[in-house]
Amino acid sequence: MLELFLIAAYVLPLIGVANFADGRKRLYPFLAILTFGFVNVSGLWRWCAAAVRRLSVAGAPAFDPDKPVHRTAAFLLILGFLMLLGINLTNEIASDGEGFVIALPDAMLLLLGTGALHLAAAFLGVGWAMRRRLPDVLRRLCLQMPTPWEAGISLTVGVGLWMLSTGAAAVWELTAPVDVFQEQTELARQYFQVFSGSPAAALMLAVVPAVSEEIFFRGALQPVFGVFLTSLFFSVGHLQYGLTPALLILFAVSLGFSWLRLRFCTSAAIIAHAVYNLLPFVTG
Repeated sequence: MLELFLIAAYVLPLIGVANFADGRKRLYPFLAILTFGFVNVSGLWRWCAAAVRRLSVAGAPAFDPDKPVHRTAAFLLILGFLMLLGINLTNEIASDGEGFVIALPDAMLLLLGTGALHLAAAFLGVGWAMRRRLPDVLRRLCLQMPTPWEAGISLTVGVGLWMLSTGAAAVWELTAPVDVFQEQTELARQYFQVFSGSPAAALMLAVVPAVSEEIFFRGALQPVFGVFLTSLFFSVGHLQYGLTPALLILFAVSLGFSWLRLRFCTSAAIIAHAVYNLLPFVTG
C-alpha cells in the first residue's frame, strides 16, 4: 500500500499541473521538472501522435502532441509500463516457486486503493474542477444510464468474453507443461481463492475494477489513444500476472470492452466487465 500512496502522491499532482499548463506557458518549467524534461521533447510526442494515428482501428484518437495533458498522459503510461515490467522481473527473480501469500484484508485494501487511483486519475485527467465542470466531465467520460437494450447487449458481451477467455485458458492449459501452467497462473488462483471465501469480497472484486478500470481506460484514455493502444495499456496494466498468454487473453477481452464503449457508452463496458469478473465465482 505504501507504494500505491507514493505513486498517487506523484501522479495526481502531476496530472493537475498538466491540466493547468494548458494555455499557461509559465507552468511548463515546473511540468518539465516533474516529468524529468520529457514533456518538452516535442519530437517524441509528435512521433507518438503519428503512432497513435497509424494504430487507430476505429474512431479518431484525439491525441494532440501540443497539449501538455496529452503529453503527460503518454509519459505516465510509458513510465507505468516500465515500473510494472521492473516489478514483474523482480518478482520472477525473487520467487522461490511457492507463489505469494495474499491476505484478504491486504488484497481488499490494494483493490480499493488501486480503484481510487484509477478514478482520481480519470476525473482529474479530463480536467474535473480545472477545465470542466462535473456534468461536462461525465459527458467526456461517456458515463450515462444505459438503455435496457444496451444493458442486455452488455450482459451478453460479458458472458461471451468470459466464455472466450475460459476456452483460451483451457487451450493454454492443454498446450503448456503442467508445472509451467501452474506457475504462470499461481497469482490468479490465489486471488480467486482469497476473494471466493466471501460473497461480499467476490462482489467487490467484480465491481470495483469494472467501474474504476473502465472509467480510466475506456472513458478517459480511449478517446485520446484509440481502441488498440488502450487495450494494450489495459493488458500491460495486468503485468502482475507475468509475461504469459494471459496478457493476450486480456487484450482480446479488452477489445470487447472497447467496442462497447465505442458503440454505446462507458457504462455499457462497466456492465460487461463486472459480469466477466463475477462469472468465475458463480460457476467455480
